[in-house]
Amino acid sequence: MIYSYENFLTPSQCQYFIKRHFDLFNPANDPRTYYYGFHDKKTEVVVFSRYFEHDSKKLNGRFNFTVKNIDAKMFVDYFEIVKWPTGVWQELHKDSDYHYYSSIIYLNDNFEGGETVVGKTKIKPKQGLMVLFAGDKEAHSVNKIKKGARYTIPCWYTK
Repeated sequence: MIYSYENFLTPSQCQYFIKRHFDLFNPANDPRTYYYGFHDKKTEVVVFSRYFEHDSKKLNGRFNFTVKNIDAKMFVDYFEIVKWPTGVWQELHKDSDYHYYSSIIYLNDNFEGGETVVGKTKIKPKQGLMVLFAGDKEAHSVNKIKKGARYTIPCWYTK
């Protein structure tokens, strides 16, 4: 089952988190930021849950509140702010068996491609939308970003 939460974040909140990625991403000097991928192009990851600031804690609380409405034993393991540049994709996979649920917030939708595929369902990115699903059971992938940059906040939940 895929849970969908439209307007989980407002457009101004989405822009704020894109700016936070820009401000924080510094893999040469901060181990909480890094490049990730197996292709010639890589995503830019900021492990935002490792920044103990007001906005990180507030977002953590919203994630926990949402997932606990599905399963009261669940809580946030960690979350990131990720920039997906043109040419990047993620192959079909399942998350670790201790990540019972996964969610994705789309921070922008002004790019081409980059749809999330969960099972047989293709999810078109929409700014502010959060989708949540059983990432350890449902195979999922990200289609190649054809033009522009895709920004997301993925989160993984455990118990």
